[in-house]
Amino acid sequence: MRSIIRKTAACLLAAGILSATAPAVSDAAPPAQGPGGPILVVANGADPFGRYYAEILQAEGLDEYAVADVSALDATTLASYRVVVLAQTALTDGQLSALTAWVNGGGDLIAMHPNAQLAGLLGLGGDTGNVSDGYVGVDTSTAPGNGITGTTMQFHGDADVWSGGTARRVATLFSGPASSANAPAVTLRSVGSGQAAAFTYDLARSVVYTRQGNPAWEGQKRDGQIDPIRSDDLFFPDWVDFSRIQIPQADEQQRLLANLITEMSPTPLPRFWYFPRGLNAAVVMTGDDHGNNGTAGQFQIFEDESAPGCSVADWQCIRSTSYMYPSTPITDADVRRFQAAGFEFGLHLSTNCQNFDDASLESDWADQLPAFNASWPGASPPRTSRTHCIAWSTWTGEPEAELRHGVRLDTNYYYWPGDAWVQNRPGMFTGSGIPMRFATKDGSLIDVYQAVTQMTDESDIDIAMHIATLLDNALGSNGYYGAFTANMHTDSAPHAGAQAIVDAAVARGVPVVSAAQMLTWLDGRNNSSFGGVSYANGRLRFAVSRAPGSNGLMGMVPANAGAGGLTQLTRDGAAVPIKHRTVKGIDYLTFDAAAGSYVATYGVPDDTPPDTVITGAAIDRDTASFTLAASEAGSHFECRVDAAAFAACSNPAKYAGLTKGTHTFSARAIDGAGNVDPSPASRSFTVTQGAGGAAGSGIPVGSAGPGEGSSPDRSKPRVTLVRRTLHVSRRGTVTLGVRCPRRELLCRVN
Repeated sequence: MRSIIRKTAACLLAAGILSATAPAVSDAAPPAQGPGGPILVVANGADPFGRYYAEILQAEGLDEYAVADVSALDATTLASYRVVVLAQTALTDGQLSALTAWVNGGGDLIAMHPNAQLAGLLGLGGDTGNVSDGYVGVDTSTAPGNGITGTTMQFHGDADVWSGGTARRVATLFSGPASSANAPAVTLRSVGSGQAAAFTYDLARSVVYTRQGNPAWEGQKRDGQIDPIRSDDLFFPDWVDFSRIQIPQADEQQRLLANLITEMSPTPLPRFWYFPRGLNAAVVMTGDDHGNNGTAGQFQIFEDESAPGCSVADWQCIRSTSYMYPSTPITDADVRRFQAAGFEFGLHLSTNCQNFDDASLESDWADQLPAFNASWPGASPPRTSRTHCIAWSTWTGEPEAELRHGVRLDTNYYYWPGDAWVQNRPGMFTGSGIPMRFATKDGSLIDVYQAVTQMTDESDIDIAMHIATLLDNALGSNGYYGAFTANMHTDSAPHAGAQAIVDAAVARGVPVVSAAQMLTWLDGRNNSSFGGVSYANGRLRFAVSRAPGSNGLMGMVPANAGAGGLTQLTRDGAAVPIKHRTVKGIDYLTFDAAAGSYVATYGVPDDTPPDTVITGAAIDRDTASFTLAASEAGSHFECRVDAAAFAACSNPAKYAGLTKGTHTFSARAIDGAGNVDPSPASRSFTVTQGAGGAAGSGIPVGSAGPGEGSSPDRSKPRVTLVRRTLHVSRRGTVTLGVRCPRRELLCRVN
């Protein structure tokens, strides 16, 4: 099915019916395939990490992408896209040739950890070695590095050391924090009418490893603390550079990719913002209750501190999650009441602080989840989770088990232990403040979000200092945006740490929400998408599709494009309010991303419709042909005969099978900005020897005229009309303006 649709799209593109910036047809696909659009992710099915680039694009709000296997990479596929993100893979000679021709013709390529066969196209020079688990230093003096941190950042995995290349360095490779390898980490060069960029390491693999820890340390007890094995053992002691702990290193490198795509693309690309209403940060408040029921008291405090009449859906109320043992002594009535007010109750799964394997973990879920449901029949099924003692014995056994039981947000990545590791240093030990989905060791996506608990009341930290640092870094010029999760235990109330976090958030206008609220938002935002993205003559056109849960969704479009600055944004024909915002060095205009069809106009708007002229016509038996012209270059035409609907037509416009009698041909021009001639040109004509049968207006025959490519049929005379007002009937006289070969016809001028 996909190959048939791709070939159909290619035919329509060749005919000028579809825009080359985005496929207008696609078959149904799972979310990992993307909604379609100007961006194409090409991955090798043997390496699932390649498909993680779709998760990165979604996290960065570039929801106008499709995903294809490298086996489908050919000239036909490439013709439908403006930007290609090529995951680490080898290509056939034919694919390399097609990709090279596409770039030279105006396509923009970003190759990840490229194979040596791409070195010439990318301008990399020669491969002279590699650097493992090194650093990246971004050139912040110019785009696309403007706005990205200038501090060297860690990457995980292998990078190739290229030398002697001609491409511009966007970022430099470092073997240590300050030890330059004198080689590029990210490059960019012009090739023909297009551009080619490269990351010399696999960004997707690096992001997963930075966020989830070292896979080689799976199952090891490394932090010197008592059992069980916890998530911090995947990082301990030096997977993260503590001198860079405040920098979301994975996020910043993702944003460099987003900047690169935005700057390279000839089509201005709309984006979704990370959080509702343009928020830079949110606090996810959670607590663990080990059968004591401080939950009711703490929830009541949060409810009392919320503004009267606040909206839970708009994140105006202070709300929280409590992960509870099934034995916690809170009544079902209280659970129902607090849940109706927007609070969340979840299972605090216990492995008895023991390491687990897949079978024992599944057994724990199978035993304790029914017990939770039996204790509180009024509680909604748990959607988010934290495990007692933060047990994390395998790489992704926990999120895989959670997914089987309907839990899709995990808070087990825990900034602990305090004295041995944290040492009161606020920051993001996974290199990220943005909840994203887990990946397995082979790179396959798990539909469970990782929400890192950066603040705990068990880590011997100054909680007020930690929350202030995280929020100020997100709200200030650093732009270290994030959802910051706290575990302030709900065994008793009130909780001083919880109060310090709420006070800091409220003072800065940052919402405090439950984990379930965050999950609802993530699903709503990530299931929303852009469609029909095209750009021509200074007009960017796109549609927004909104998913449930996307309350407060905010969109962004670049403030500038090739035609100039953005002068107007409309939705379904009505003007949309916009606000200026600079994000990581790029100027955007933001808007309320309600569902609808949008037009963003750059430069001086072209609101003048073209004029249509019928410059010639020819009638031969039951066939008619009309030559057209428009007052604006680059216009295309829609035509009709008699009362038929206007439809795209070729020039000349040709019709066959016309019935005997008088007909009217009409044509209207449409310019590159989409303006339609409001007064179509028309010409009446009469067919004297039409097709038999019922009356009709004929059939368009495309761009090829009757008899082209073969000997013309000269058994009947041909009449050529050369004046716009000339009509042919069954009687009359021949006058100036009519060419009648072979024999005389009776004609007249009306």
